[in-house]
Amino acid sequence: MNRGALWTLVRRDLARERGALVTSGFGIAAGTAALVFFLALGLGVRSVLLGDVFPIDQVELESPKANDPGLLGLVFGRGEQPGITAKQVSQLKALPEVEAAYPKLKFSFPASARGGKEVFGREVGTSEMIGDGIAIALVAEGDLLGDFPFVDPLKHPGKPCRHTHQCEAPQYCEGPAGADGVCVDPVPVLISHYLIEIFDKSVAPAHNLPPVGKTLIEKAGGVVFKLWLGESLLGRSKKGGPRHVHARVVGISDRAIDLGVTLPLTVVQRFNREYTGDQAAENFSSVVLKAKNAASVSRIMNAGRELDLVPRDTRARDVSVLISGVMALLALVGVIILVVSASNIAYTFRVLVSERRREIALYRAVGASAVDMMKWLMALALTMGALGGAVGLGVSWLLSKLANYLAASRLPDFPFKPDSFFAFPWWLVCGGFLFASLFAAIGAIGPARRAGKVEPAAALASLS
Repeated sequence: MNRGALWTLVRRDLARERGALVTSGFGIAAGTAALVFFLALGLGVRSVLLGDVFPIDQVELESPKANDPGLLGLVFGRGEQPGITAKQVSQLKALPEVEAAYPKLKFSFPASARGGKEVFGREVGTSEMIGDGIAIALVAEGDLLGDFPFVDPLKHPGKPCRHTHQCEAPQYCEGPAGADGVCVDPVPVLISHYLIEIFDKSVAPAHNLPPVGKTLIEKAGGVVFKLWLGESLLGRSKKGGPRHVHARVVGISDRAIDLGVTLPLTVVQRFNREYTGDQAAENFSSVVLKAKNAASVSRIMNAGRELDLVPRDTRARDVSVLISGVMALLALVGVIILVVSASNIAYTFRVLVSERRREIALYRAVGASAVDMMKWLMALALTMGALGGAVGLGVSWLLSKLANYLAASRLPDFPFKPDSFFAFPWWLVCGGFLFASLFAAIGAIGPARRAGKVEPAAALASLS
């Protein structure tokens, strides 16, 4: 039987048996829609949580919390602040699973901040400012806003000074309190997308402030504020005199600390040495390791344990396991529907073979082989499955649009609220289409084999 004749039979049967085939195909369409809808939802949520909120392809290691003397220990001078040495960073960077190592150094002294009049129309601030430092090489060009570089201002010092009014704006006088300094540009600062999301969705509404989205910061041309060092609401550093530096927001980066500000590493080392001591400047507070793939994260954490380092946050791994489990359960619902649909197709095709036993016998009598009969029914089943799969894919896409509309109009804004909760990669669309055809074919295998076994003489004799 050539392809033309086979397609003619399939088109004729689609018209003749459309009622029974539509009923059977409905299950295929429903199963495909459920399977693709739930998987697309899981993939969409996963891409937001494990991409923006909890990156799954990186891990941040730090010294064990048990070794930390705590706030009182640091205030009263008991114990030493734990840290990661440069040698440990080199050992971790040499691991075959590690793509890059990003050492970080947090403030070891109290600090506060105030400014933002260009954005908010009035001065705002925080009595406790958290900060850390990262290597300059880690900042991508796309993270920076305008022409402001992310470099240590002391690399390009100006004239000597004693007070900031001796410098030309926007420069300020940089140096320890009570000592001579030099005029330098404001310290470059990075902020995170997470901080902007938290501020826009939670802090700004509570204090009647405008949102500070990325566009607004870009238009501000680099927001300058004052960063007070060595003193905050909770206390004052025992070493070094309190002073303030001028800081400027120069970019929004995924490398920035979630809640706080991120400065060049050498700047934080200099500040830590001034207010805490040499050890606080030489040892890193943590190291972020970028894995070559998500599967390598566990091996990297094991290597970190051998160096007496522990993950700072395991939420990414926990969220990944949770989402995978939920996606598996939801996908199982769609597969069950497809299995039930396959059994329904098997019943429909068994009835079809029984009702058309004489027709099959005539085909066999005029030269059609058993394989031709099997091809006929399998082609009919595959066509029905493909049509059902196409309908199911269309339904799942429409349902995703409806769900996104309801989420946008009914749900309040919250941090990292995505424009779409769904993701439809090409492999999911193709996989849904193939699954629909596969289960339709599975349901038709038995009846197709039965049709191929029909003996022309016996079938015609029983019906004469």
